[in-house]
Amino acid sequence: MSSALPPVLAARARRNSQNPQLTRERLERFEAGLPQPLPSDFRDVLVAYNGLYLDPCATGLRDALGDEVHIDELLGLHDHDWTPVRLGGTDIPLDILVFTQQRGSVNRFGLQLVDRPDSPRGTVWFFDCNAETETSDLYVPSACAASFGEFLARLVPLPEDPRFFTPPLEGPTPAESLEKVPADVPTPEKPLVLAGHGHAVEDARLDIRVTTLFRDEGASTYRYQPDRATARYDLELRVDSTSDEDGQPAPYASAMPVTEANQGRHPTLAEWPGLVVGQEEPWDAWLGPDAPSLGGNRLTVLERSGAELKVRWEARYSREGQDLSLLFEGPVRIGGIRFEVASPEDIDRVLASAFGGRHQADEWTRIVGEQRDRGARVPEEGRYVFPVRLIPR
Repeated sequence: MSSALPPVLAARARRNSQNPQLTRERLERFEAGLPQPLPSDFRDVLVAYNGLYLDPCATGLRDALGDEVHIDELLGLHDHDWTPVRLGGTDIPLDILVFTQQRGSVNRFGLQLVDRPDSPRGTVWFFDCNAETETSDLYVPSACAASFGEFLARLVPLPEDPRFFTPPLEGPTPAESLEKVPADVPTPEKPLVLAGHGHAVEDARLDIRVTTLFRDEGASTYRYQPDRATARYDLELRVDSTSDEDGQPAPYASAMPVTEANQGRHPTLAEWPGLVVGQEEPWDAWLGPDAPSLGGNRLTVLERSGAELKVRWEARYSREGQDLSLLFEGPVRIGGIRFEVASPEDIDRVLASAFGGRHQADEWTRIVGEQRDRGARVPEEGRYVFPVRLIPR
């Protein structure tokens, strides 16, 4: 099995025992849904391990924040509720197979499965959410290796260091490292319960972001297209920064499948109460910086009052082979709808496109900011924009 990895990685690799052994039939079914078969160097590792822990490894990259980019696992195929290896989706092209993410970040690494005019099949890409961009895309991609094998050869094993909710070796094991039984019940003072332990929350916010800039087909430029506008829903919790809790969590869900949960339609504000956003498709959600991804996400909207929703968010996460729980039950502030337009006259066109004609103007207060210059690198038609924000009434 070790021949599928460079020796320095094989010496420390541990197969993810929670993933099933990969059968030929399952691999064939998976490849049948891909635009091209898997490159052989990636296929060999997937067949040998089907997901593995490497412990922290340096990639030789730095992200847009200047931090060294580390990874500590490769994803596999499974039916569990945490992140599997999968084709890109929201903000990642569908010819990219996501196989790992940056440790402590939402940034991803993906494998290109088809030839493009400017990059061959097998190229490995790094998707950085903090890089500067003239678009509202979550990630900015950059090619980082010519092949998966080359990517593995660049990894440099690092000494293991404490993980999220893991204390220094000389300290005692904190209560958060094990599931508390019976678990705390969410309260107004501590609405977030992690591994059975209640946490105070400083802020909980639902943001609705609308995209009006889109990449030209076959080009690297973006065009302002108000009639193609799309909306996405992001949810973020922030633990009370004045508390003395260790390893401050910051649960975050990106591009929640809200429309799928509402029969393919964007909900009006009046339709949010009773909405259940379940597991129609995998969510992109994480426990916070230097923390694992969240699976099995289920959001139930219990009620709405003005610009505030009362919700129940349930999820699971895995740490060192332990399956732990997240439960949040409390108020979430609707941060509003945000986007940019070339002219205020385009606002209604953008809203009609983004929300499929279901936007109810009488539910929102519209705020239009002063025109700003987005820089000379931006195409002229999208260079000068007006920021728009809609706040619930």
